[in-house]
Amino acid sequence: MRDIKSSIFRALAILLLLVAAILFCIAMVDTVYTTEEHEIRGYWILLTGWLGFLFFQFAWYANPLTVLALLVMRRHPWWALITSVLALLCMSQAFLFYEIPSDAKGGTIAIVSRGMGFYAWIGMIACVFYAIVVRLIYRTFKRDIAAADTTVHSTLAPRYAAQNSINTTPLSFPSGAISTKTNP
Repeated sequence: MRDIKSSIFRALAILLLLVAAILFCIAMVDTVYTTEEHEIRGYWILLTGWLGFLFFQFAWYANPLTVLALLVMRRHPWWALITSVLALLCMSQAFLFYEIPSDAKGGTIAIVSRGMGFYAWIGMIACVFYAIVVRLIYRTFKRDIAAADTTVHSTLAPRYAAQNSINTTPLSFPSGAISTKTNP
């Protein structure tokens, strides 16, 4: 039963990562912000968002934190969880944006609405976070199964060894008996 649970959690983690990849692709090609002048697509935000630190806007840094979480997810899932939580915190600042800087002189453009790309980006980061949580649950089930197998093996091994030690002498034939080993 536990093996089924662990395989379900593994499949769920993979499914969440696939959904995150699809949402990322949607976020790159769809509208993230609609301003008074034009629509801003996700690929433009991805290319220019790193400049946000100049204006104390750190939401873009959720992207490299999410990539880092994905890279360390398999070997160090607890570090991946911490990194993913940091990505969620950075991403949450995006809800505070009401205007986008337009030039180096401090000019801004007001954001009229958020598009589908914005919500796909948020969903992508959330899917990665939940995939890491599910991966941690999967590892716990896997560790419990391994511990249960070693416990069962260590408790049953002496019993089977005692049963097999009863008949340890080889079979011998009485003298003069016909054996199939000697007669073809």
